[in-house]
Amino acid sequence: MRSPAPGIRAGERLMPCDLREEEEMSFIEIDESRCQKDGLCAQVCPFRLLAVEVGRSFPQAVPGAGQRCIRCGHCQAVCPHGALTLVGQEAGPVFRPEKLPDVEQLTQLVRGRRSIRVYRKKPVERRLVQRCIDLAHYAPTARNSQQIGWLVIDDKEELHRLTNHAFDWMRHLLATDDPRAEHYGVAGLIRGWEKGRDGILRQAPGLVVTFAPAGYGLGTMDSTIHLTTFELIAFSQGLGTCWAGFFQLAAADWSPLRQALALPDGQELTAAMMVGYPRLRYQRLPERRAARVVWRG
Repeated sequence: MRSPAPGIRAGERLMPCDLREEEEMSFIEIDESRCQKDGLCAQVCPFRLLAVEVGRSFPQAVPGAGQRCIRCGHCQAVCPHGALTLVGQEAGPVFRPEKLPDVEQLTQLVRGRRSIRVYRKKPVERRLVQRCIDLAHYAPTARNSQQIGWLVIDDKEELHRLTNHAFDWMRHLLATDDPRAEHYGVAGLIRGWEKGRDGILRQAPGLVVTFAPAGYGLGTMDSTIHLTTFELIAFSQGLGTCWAGFFQLAAADWSPLRQALALPDGQELTAAMMVGYPRLRYQRLPERRAARVVWRG
């Protein structure tokens, strides 16, 4: 079953705010009984949309601020007095740095994550995938545009149908002597598929696809950040993931697969990731080559 992100309509431009310039201060409210005129909100604003005379004046919006605000929430989050409110946007819970994982815990998370290609047949509970998406959706996007949508496919027959479309793309590469056929080793992958082995989605019980408006130049970057965050969260919840590179390549190049995906109008696939319960358990943290770092000072 396909579960696209809710609230996306044909032709809709997904933007974080739609504020009118005639009321510059309409996008923020200042509680003057709490404001200490310390200017922190003005300092943190990435576009310098607030002006404060430290110790003398309350925050004021600069001309055009209403339309230029990207609703990142920095001004609201930095205020230690709770004096500033972004209209229409909740302040959110209090940040508690003592809850952050330590370096050893982060080491286990980052180094312990593996690209999983052998899955149990057990379906992944939708509530668990939704929990991972809800948290991953807080990952950064360019200018806080928040234009990334999610498609979750967890129906076995639908996954098989989509995978077969991807193999049709591989068959086309082979039939047209496309040099990518040899580079990707598609002949062997096709033979495996015909014998019941899936070298594209690895029989994963779920596929998570991200999409963005066609023509949005930073969709791939935003999606990579979101799915990288998603896979770390999923690992912490006992799930395994693997980037579905062949599937993504096929969707970009093969119109029957794109049509079968049936993304919302005006949206295009930006990345794809398998998800499921790992069949095997890893016992070690594999080593990697040392990071290549160039320091300049």
